[in-house]
Amino acid sequence: MKKLYTLISFCAIAGWGFSQAEIRLAEGTPPVGVGDDISGTTYEKIVTEDALYMMTFQVTNTSGSAKQWNMMRYRVTTPPAGWTDGLCWGPSPDPGMDGQCYPAAAMNTNPWTNPHTMDIDTYGNIVVDVHTEGPGCATYRYIIMEGTTRVDSIDIEVCSTLSVDEEEEIAGMTAYPNPANGQLTVATTGMDGNYEIRVTDVLGKVVYNETAFGAKKNIDVSEFKNGVYLVTVLDKGAVIQTRRVVVKH
Repeated sequence: MKKLYTLISFCAIAGWGFSQAEIRLAEGTPPVGVGDDISGTTYEKIVTEDALYMMTFQVTNTSGSAKQWNMMRYRVTTPPAGWTDGLCWGPSPDPGMDGQCYPAAAMNTNPWTNPHTMDIDTYGNIVVDVHTEGPGCATYRYIIMEGTTRVDSIDIEVCSTLSVDEEEEIAGMTAYPNPANGQLTVATTGMDGNYEIRVTDVLGKVVYNETAFGAKKNIDVSEFKNGVYLVTVLDKGAVIQTRRVVVKH
């Protein structure tokens, strides 16, 4: 069976100021952040036709004081020819009205930093649009900046498959609950046979490494120290996906 692997690359971003900001996928009208904090991780979007795709994320200022933040966009991988990306950034609920929007033509450098700083008391919204043209994948990193200091970030990986063979499967994984206390469950999709689960701390030290089989694997984290960990699933040595999880007792 053929597989479409969504490969994720993490840089050394775990040391950035995670205590100052949280990022969540935003839904509804007006958009409101839902689910777990996904700052420092990769949000994936698989599309099957050429179109303009808009993705909204709510940024929560958890520092306890108003912040003047702007956004940097970095193309981690070069987008396929013909793809474009734009950005709106500003206070919730409508950054397009209360903040600033930048079309693809204005974001013509890599990395690119928007020239307008926004006052974020509690919430801000990032609205990212990616216009695909043909098959391929691209990864974009959106970094919250306070002056020249990097506060936090999120990677967005967009893959356009256009026509996908019915037998193709997307291999991936999730890890929950997050934060975890006593037990962490790693759930996989599209995996055949044995695979490897590796857990590392923010310094890169491997604290767990086991071979697994089946759709789910439970990991005892009751003896793990409080902190941020990277959970990686590998198939025959190739990284399939990585998730950032927090252990908090």
